[in-house]
Amino acid sequence: MNDWLIGGIEAAFDKVCAQASRGGDFPHITQGGTWCTTRDGVWTGGFWAGLLWLGYEVKKSDALLTAAISFTERLLPRAADSVNHDLGFMFYPSAIQGWRLTGDQRYFDAALTAAESLAAQFNPQGGFIPGWGFFGGKDWSGSVLIDTLMNLPLIVWAVQHGADARLLDVVHRHAKTALANHQRADGSVFHVYKFDPANGTPIAGDTYQGLDAASAWSRGQGWALAGFAMLADMTGSQEYLAAAQRVAGYVEKHLPEDGIPLWDYRADDASPKDSSAGAITAYGLIRLWKLTSSTRYLDLAETMLEALTAHCLARPDSAPILVHATADLPHGLGIDESTIYGDFYFLKSLLALHGIKGRRDPDKGDTHGSLVQTSNR
Repeated sequence: MNDWLIGGIEAAFDKVCAQASRGGDFPHITQGGTWCTTRDGVWTGGFWAGLLWLGYEVKKSDALLTAAISFTERLLPRAADSVNHDLGFMFYPSAIQGWRLTGDQRYFDAALTAAESLAAQFNPQGGFIPGWGFFGGKDWSGSVLIDTLMNLPLIVWAVQHGADARLLDVVHRHAKTALANHQRADGSVFHVYKFDPANGTPIAGDTYQGLDAASAWSRGQGWALAGFAMLADMTGSQEYLAAAQRVAGYVEKHLPEDGIPLWDYRADDASPKDSSAGAITAYGLIRLWKLTSSTRYLDLAETMLEALTAHCLARPDSAPILVHATADLPHGLGIDESTIYGDFYFLKSLLALHGIKGRRDPDKGDTHGSLVQTSNR
C-alpha cells in the first residue's frame, strides 16, 4: 500500500477529529486559513456531517459518532426547503449515511422528504430543476447549474427506497437537458445554462464562478464528471456514462502537469489552483473506473490524489485538510483557501482508492483494517 495514501488518510482523519472536538457551527470555507462557519449549513453542511460519518465508519469513535449525529440532526429541518437545488449535497452525505450506519428512521424519512422537495422544484416546460432566482445582484431565474447533476442521485436513491417511481422522470429529464445544453462538443461543460423560465426555451450558456461564459470552470467539470458517473451507475444509462467519459477526456487533456487543476481550465498558467476541483474530479474518475474497469481513469485519479497529498495538505497545526482551493474567484471568495466540500471528496476518494488497492492485494481482508489502528480518537 502506498505510504502517501495511508499518510493522506491519517492526516485527514486527524483534522476531522480535531475539528469535531472544537464543536461550534458548520465549517464552510476558510478566510486566512481559519474556518468561516454557518449556523444552518448553507449548501455545504452535509459535507461536514459526511466527513464525521466517514470518520466514524472507519474509526468507530464515540466522539465522532456524537458529532455526526449532532450535525446531521441540525440539518433535518431543511429537508422541506422549497427553493434549494443543493438538497442532495446536504442530505446524501449526512442523513443517508447516518441512516445506513445507525438505522435511525428519522434520517431515512428526512432523506425521502428532501428528495421530494428537490423534485418538486422541477420546471416541466424546460425539463430542469432551476438553480437560483435573484442572486448576486442579478436575475438568474431560469438558470440551470451543472452542480445540480450531483444532487439528482438523492432522488434516485429515494425511488429505490420507496418513493414514487414517477420522480425518476425528473432525474432523466433534467440530466438530458444538461446533456443537450451544458455539454460542449469537446466534452467540457458550461457552469450555467439559461432558459426562459416561462416556456423553458434554451437561451445561452453562462457562468457565475468561471472565467467567462465560454470557459471551463474546473470545479464545474468535476461536478459534471462525478454527477454523470453517479447517475450512470445508479440508473444503468449508457448515455450518462458516455457524457462522463467525455468530461474525463477533456480533463485529461487540459490537466496541468502537476496534476492539480487551475481554478478554470482556460485560465492562464499563473492563475490560482483549485484543490477542491481536483478532489471532486478524482472521485468522479474512480466512479468511472468502477463502471468501465478502465485503468486510464483509475490511474488519473491516483495521479491527482497523490498530487493533492504532496502539495495541498494543510499544515498539521491548521484546521482544514486541503489548502490551495478556490471557492469563487470572480467574486473574491475563498481564493487560495480551503473548502469543506474539497475536504470531503478528498477523504472519500482516498478511502475509495485504499479499498480498491486492498481488494487487489490477496493478503488483505478488511480493506480499512489498517486505518483503524492509528489516530483512533
